[in-house]
Amino acid sequence: MPPFISIIIPVFNVEKYIARCLESCINQTLKDIEIIIVDDCGSDKSIEIAKGYASKDTRIKIVSNLKNLGTFHTRLEGVKNAVGRYILFVDSDDFLELDACEVLKNIALNTLKLKKDIDDIDIINFKSNFILSKTTRVNKKDLLLHKTRYILPTAFNKGPLKDEQIAFNFFLKSYHFPKFTLWDKAYKRSLVLKSMEVLKSINRPLSMAEDMLMFYVISLLAKSYIGIDKRLYNYCLNPSSITKATSEASLEKKKDDMTYIGNTLLELSKNNALKSNKYAYKIAFRMSENLKSINILEDRFNIKDGKSIYLKKCKESLKHWNRNLTYVRLLAYILSAGKIKL
Repeated sequence: MPPFISIIIPVFNVEKYIARCLESCINQTLKDIEIIIVDDCGSDKSIEIAKGYASKDTRIKIVSNLKNLGTFHTRLEGVKNAVGRYILFVDSDDFLELDACEVLKNIALNTLKLKKDIDDIDIINFKSNFILSKTTRVNKKDLLLHKTRYILPTAFNKGPLKDEQIAFNFFLKSYHFPKFTLWDKAYKRSLVLKSMEVLKSINRPLSMAEDMLMFYVISLLAKSYIGIDKRLYNYCLNPSSITKATSEASLEKKKDDMTYIGNTLLELSKNNALKSNKYAYKIAFRMSENLKSINILEDRFNIKDGKSIYLKKCKESLKHWNRNLTYVRLLAYILSAGKIKL
């Protein structure tokens, strides 16, 4: 009989964290799970560590990409190899609470008993803990910005929600940055497979905002949602979570990815499987504008003709996204006479 939950873990150069992640999975109180590790061709000992665990636990399956595909496609490779009723995405530098899968199974089964008009819950949303290791040294400015961007979520909705309410709740209901992260939700596998059909035209590695692209499709196709007020996931902040590579080439790749995703969202909104949702285009347009704003801000620390363009870029970004965080940046810059640049 297939496992109830398939845990999918993309792995790329995380030898410092992979053991902690796997320990949290194999020691779940619910044993009715499978753990799919997808090797994205890193250069450290992550997969050697994973193989050590796999040799002792038959629930662990290791899938190897032929080349580096990026997080987006690596997750999809995991889904292709999954057989569970539900999918749970876990980043390899994070870890689960030990009762996470048991709680999710109970919620899914109990909701099914109570709601006679639905066939399984498509999305189960849960809360997360924000973990900052004592050994992690992070610039205070970066930490503040990271919390503001990613930790302050769209107002958490317990629901239940159905059909068009789901995408609306995540992308349009709040002025906070949308909580489109994949790791704080469990998904019915059939929903993810249906979403993959819509996304099959995506053929390039993505390293930025790939969650937005995938969750956009998932939320538009979902028929049922419930949120639970339990912290089941531990999101771990390490230096690589905030201060990504800052070489000119990596920044250009990041900006290029965001431009591509913004354009792709608009194209996907015309897809026959999505356009029946009345919010498909409105969400795609708003997200593409948000990404344009972020792209403009990527250049705010540059110098042009010997002068800072920080103020100019912040103002320009507001044309695409009237974001509170940008006003905070402007205020700090002006009050400090240009000394504070967030």
